[in-house]
Amino acid sequence: MGRLTNSDFLKELKAILGANEGKSSVYLVQKRLSTPLPVEMSEKEDSISDLPSNVVVNNHFNNNTQQYPVLVRVATGHNEKKTKQKLSTVVEVDQLDQFWVDYVQVIKSGFVGLKKKEKKKAKKGKVSK
Repeated sequence: MGRLTNSDFLKELKAILGANEGKSSVYLVQKRLSTPLPVEMSEKEDSISDLPSNVVVNNHFNNNTQQYPVLVRVATGHNEKKTKQKLSTVVEVDQLDQFWVDYVQVIKSGFVGLKKKEKKKAKKGKVSK
């Protein structure tokens, strides 16, 4: 399935989580969507360098102040009755705040099987020296 719009993604995610009912795994991935940086050849190709010949020195990371969109993916685990489902969307920087609010609400309402981790109780009557 291709990338969906943000609203369609949230609708599909809500439907998938509702149908899942905590029975199979759901994998959530959010990462920066960046375009590959152009490889620029150095003007001094014949100069002596300590780096191997296949390493390209790239100083773009120090000066980079560009904002990037976020890629959000959801995939359900493989179940005997169902096949895997995958959804993805790209959220632009100016839409991130509203998307996170809506996304968190869908996730909270859809993860019904989560419960807090139980703490182990300390044994009574045992004194350490």
